[in-house]
Amino acid sequence: MPDRGHERVYSDKEIIRKLKDDLPDWELENGCIRRVYKTYNWKGTLMVVNTIGHLSEVAWHHPDMLVS
Repeated sequence: MPDRGHERVYSDKEIIRKLKDDLPDWELENGCIRRVYKTYNWKGTLMVVNTIGHLSEVAWHHPDMLVS
């Protein structure tokens, strides 16, 4: 895959291998990487979502999240 400045574009095969090796709880689905977190109650869910939101803001990364 071509380089885009300092960014590298990975093929789906490379992404799947890297996830398997380094982040086994994550998966590639429809061009996106995803992970499911299970919490015990609504309060715990909100704590997880707020933590992800804070860390994402600090990293200037804004992931799509589905909360149910």
